[in-house]
Amino acid sequence: MKNILTAMLLAALPSCAFAGVSEDTAREMTEFVQEYVMDKIAEEMGDEAHAEVTVSNLEKRLRVEECDGDLAAELNKKDLTRFSNSVTLSCAGGEKEWSAVVPIKIRYTAPAVTVVMAISKNQTITADNVEISYVDKKSLKGNFFTDTVLVVGSKSKRDLAAGSVIRNNQICLVCKDDIVDLEAGTGEVTIKVQARALQDGSLNSNVRVTNLISNKDVTGRVVGVKQVRIDVK
Repeated sequence: MKNILTAMLLAALPSCAFAGVSEDTAREMTEFVQEYVMDKIAEEMGDEAHAEVTVSNLEKRLRVEECDGDLAAELNKKDLTRFSNSVTLSCAGGEKEWSAVVPIKIRYTAPAVTVVMAISKNQTITADNVEISYVDKKSLKGNFFTDTVLVVGSKSKRDLAAGSVIRNNQICLVCKDDIVDLEAGTGEVTIKVQARALQDGSLNSNVRVTNLISNKDVTGRVVGVKQVRIDVK
């Protein structure tokens, strides 16, 4: 398998799916199909594609024996974005030639920050609470995080279950009454003071804060945990 393609190989076929072959041979045939499909994914979607390929049982009406010739695979539906597909696995050039349709499922994943241990409402998130996991792309709806740095030190606004994806609206990077770093500048010159947050804020949301030096209320944009910035044009 190409090292440039990150993927997970799942679901080895039980030996009963391959009549007349050993469990080891059945596993080798399964891995052959998986590697073939993921090479196709790499060719069509690029080296950065992440996928999990699950191979289902062969159709029980077909008898498949150990291949003493050339084992080959052919994708039956060329659209690799389909969740369900199938591969024709064939053996040619040996004492006995055969072919079998192998159902497969392709699940595409992407990195996201997920919960390691259950997090309670109002709990501060630590590095031990979160990790990067590859998650089914179909479930990654809404704003989520791809870097744990953006969530460590934030506070949960609700109970979060272990294994769940952390979304922007579920945490406050700036919480009401937090003492935050307030930055103002043009990019070349930046002034930093402390301020008190007057409301909760998620990443890139606008929040009202009180400048603790001038005692004036201003509005800034949340750019990180306990970090608010006023962009001066």
